[in-house]
Amino acid sequence: MSQFSNFIIFANILLAISSNVAAKNDCVIKEFDQVDKTLKRCTNIVVDSLVVPGGQQLLLRLTEGSTLAFRGTTKFGFAEWKGNLVVITGSNITVYGEKDSLLDGQGPLWWDGQGSWGNVTKPKFFRIKNTNNSIFYDINIKNCPVGCTQIELSENVTLRNFKIDLSEGDEGVAPENKFGHNTDGFGISKSQNILIEDAVVYNQDDCVVVNSGKHITARNLFCHGSHGLSISVKGSVVEDVLFENCTVTNSENGIHVKTRTDAGDGLIKNIVYKDITLLDCTMFGISVQQNYQNLPHGQPQDGPPGNNIPIVNLKLSNVRGNVLDEAVPVFVLCAEEGCFDWKWEGVNMKGARSNNCTGFTPVGYNC
Repeated sequence: MSQFSNFIIFANILLAISSNVAAKNDCVIKEFDQVDKTLKRCTNIVVDSLVVPGGQQLLLRLTEGSTLAFRGTTKFGFAEWKGNLVVITGSNITVYGEKDSLLDGQGPLWWDGQGSWGNVTKPKFFRIKNTNNSIFYDINIKNCPVGCTQIELSENVTLRNFKIDLSEGDEGVAPENKFGHNTDGFGISKSQNILIEDAVVYNQDDCVVVNSGKHITARNLFCHGSHGLSISVKGSVVEDVLFENCTVTNSENGIHVKTRTDAGDGLIKNIVYKDITLLDCTMFGISVQQNYQNLPHGQPQDGPPGNNIPIVNLKLSNVRGNVLDEAVPVFVLCAEEGCFDWKWEGVNMKGARSNNCTGFTPVGYNC
């Protein structure tokens, strides 16, 4: 083979490598105006240190089978609107964060201590919607304005190794009247076969809250400063939910099951809390109430209970921990014909005050 032929072969190899690198670079989003065209032509996408302008949504409608990685820090500019700041949809997709990546919602720009109730309209953050047979992992989230991660209208989705940190919004850390509120870690609605595992959440509202759906598991979670592991139903149905091997510290509530009397009919059925540790709860260790009202921060929940949303087959197994001196270890408020077939075993919540159970007593537990 001649030297000229060798040169041609070598040149073609370099051209192929160069073309491949260029193609890969074409699938890296560094500017907001690159989003739509990149999604149309790529199935292996990187969002690299992107700054999303205020009032704009990072809408990622991924082609089936796509992979998307977050690299560097993704930031969001300030604007008063309802959001979400990020929406991801797709089937058979994989979404993950590269090492040291961060989604920074820049919550302090919005926080006023009032959450959704304040005069500042705050956008929800990261929504997974109309997504099926997909996995999200190694996602690091910081300082959501409100509501951090929502899963809606989705099926067969796994969220693994999320880290959600809003500790800068805690009272005593944030400036006065500038703390975070309504900053739910994970919210699930109208979805089924959802798994959340190996997550860490520092926030100022529910660590996980299920509003509607079925076949949902949350396991191996650490929650700090939250309102606990929650079921919250307003005229909908929640069935077959498992919380397992979770630790909740310094929360208002450790476990919270709540129904709304100002809503239509619904149902909470087949709920299991297993191997749960609750430490230093500030209001209630375990709270089950059929009189919940969505009120501004600090207002009392003192209305009568209703049976429009029965709570059926609520199982607690090996739930242990303590509450602070002013808190109540176990609080139950059920309406007449509102609660059925509860079985609690190995429940041991310690505190200075007595339990407060009205309307129902679980089998296996002495309120």
